[in-house]
Amino acid sequence: MTTYKELFGKYVQNLSSDPTSTDAEGQIWYNSTSGTFKTALGSYGAWASGGALNTARSSIGAINATQTAALAYAGYTGTANSAATESFNGSSWTTVNAMNTARRGVGGSGIQTAALAFGGYVAAATSATESYNGSTWTTVNSMNTTRPGVSGAGLQTATIASGGYPGGSPLVTTASESWNGTSWTNTPSMNTGRYNTTFFGIQTAAITLGGGDGSGVLVNAIESWNGSSWTTLPATYSSPNVSASRGAGTQTAAVVFGGYTPTSPAATGATFTWNGTSLSSNPTGLATARSNGGAAGTQTAALMFGGNDGTNMVTNTELWTRSVTVPVAGSWSSGGSLNTARGGAGGAGTQTAAIASGGYTTTSLANSESYNGTSWTNTPSMNTAAFARATFGTQTAAVAGGGEIPSGAVVTTSENWNGTSWANNPTGMNTAREQAVAFGTQTAGVAAGGWLAPGLTAATEKWNGTIWTTSGNLNTSRFYGGGAGIQTAGLYFGGGTPTATTATEAYNGTTWTSVNSMNTARRSGLFGAGTQTNAVAAGGETATPTYVGTTELYNGTSWTTNPNSMATGRAQLGSAGTGSAGLAIAGNNGSNLSATEAWTGPSTTLNYKTLTTS
Repeated sequence: MTTYKELFGKYVQNLSSDPTSTDAEGQIWYNSTSGTFKTALGSYGAWASGGALNTARSSIGAINATQTAALAYAGYTGTANSAATESFNGSSWTTVNAMNTARRGVGGSGIQTAALAFGGYVAAATSATESYNGSTWTTVNSMNTTRPGVSGAGLQTATIASGGYPGGSPLVTTASESWNGTSWTNTPSMNTGRYNTTFFGIQTAAITLGGGDGSGVLVNAIESWNGSSWTTLPATYSSPNVSASRGAGTQTAAVVFGGYTPTSPAATGATFTWNGTSLSSNPTGLATARSNGGAAGTQTAALMFGGNDGTNMVTNTELWTRSVTVPVAGSWSSGGSLNTARGGAGGAGTQTAAIASGGYTTTSLANSESYNGTSWTNTPSMNTAAFARATFGTQTAAVAGGGEIPSGAVVTTSENWNGTSWANNPTGMNTAREQAVAFGTQTAGVAAGGWLAPGLTAATEKWNGTIWTTSGNLNTSRFYGGGAGIQTAGLYFGGGTPTATTATEAYNGTTWTSVNSMNTARRSGLFGAGTQTNAVAAGGETATPTYVGTTELYNGTSWTTNPNSMATGRAQLGSAGTGSAGLAIAGNNGSNLSATEAWTGPSTTLNYKTLTTS
């Protein structure tokens, strides 16, 4: 009897806890704590947006390339065949030298710098073949069978091609051919005639599945090629049945996506993974449902580009990623409550070592409290009681400037905290304000925007550890938004103009630049933490007004809404921590709050599965 050790080269380990390394994928271990056998499996994958093609088209030729080095060529624009060729670098498409013959329904193989295009439809079906060297296309020997809708896989010097729609009787063909870098040779035919199939693999080990029979009927059969013959597998295409879907990967590990169905809507974004035996449905599909696009890559890193969404030819590119790890959404948990409930407190420090100061109950406060990750302790008060001060720094080295004092006046007063006491700075801010957004350290901070009582400001000031100096203004005057970052790479998001806004601006130490907006407009003091490329925003007050706990994440380009919101919707928050470990301090949601909430940013975990008998 063959043992697991003989098959996989490793023993079944006895572990008290599950392993965390991705090396655990495919391994089996015994968890002595739970008393179960477990393994780590490849997880479900996800699609993300990529750079758009320069020419919208379907029926595109594509190669067996990587996600970061793909090639798109030929196709149909909706009015004419195309000879356009474009090269992809993982981010954007660049137009390069066109093919010699414009066509659609072309087969393809090879890599970005050594590709092959064959068959297709010009004014009629063609057998023409062209070879690409990374710069120009050259016409080479034609296929033996003239046909559009042909599929292929392999390298420029070793390709297998099969199927197609020659349009005679029968409408589709079972013909299969092999290319050796010079000429085409007929090989044993497929078992089921079809065209526009999903095709992946190499010249000696390929899979073809799905497709159409030319009369509008879709084909379910999956066939495997071993370099000598085609074998129909005892698997069927998972519902819904599709044609003109695309695939990427090997004979035993691939991803299949898109296509059109016999039902409405015609185009689908459905995505499946192939394990060599059967197709498994992925929970999420393409953002843009489409058929007849181009594809390249592997089961873990693929892309789809162009295609027909059922109405129009599209330029969209989507990138597929699949890993043994699965994403874990960011979440909030309860922290210790302040001794004094308040809104508008200033916050600084980390999730486990924070300082909260000032704020408002029935009047502006001078109270200061220190947090150790579990509970708050009263510390010496500030010299000036003030609400909504621009506060930044650490638990032992913080700065608080401006704010509204008990009389209702807005001041320029600035104070420094050394971990023991607050001291007035001889020089205050240049612009008296409250509800400014602030970020940075005790020796390099920023305060921007705010409320001048009355009126808004776009004024920005920088702190160098001794004095405040005026810097470039925000593009949009506003108050009480959220902030993150450092003095030379900061972020201002949301706020009041005076209505709630989604506007986001990035700061480079001198000037502000408008970047992609948040998804939810909000004002009145958001929680904000992190860096310019990894920030988190939460809470605030919408235009209704309604207090929200909605949480969004910024990756340096765009905002996404986190599935988990704060437990208590609130505004006038104090902020401390980072984009992965933050602390939202007190606030107001119609009444002053003392509760804090701790933020844990998104992460990943292995896709564990408990093994059972059946």
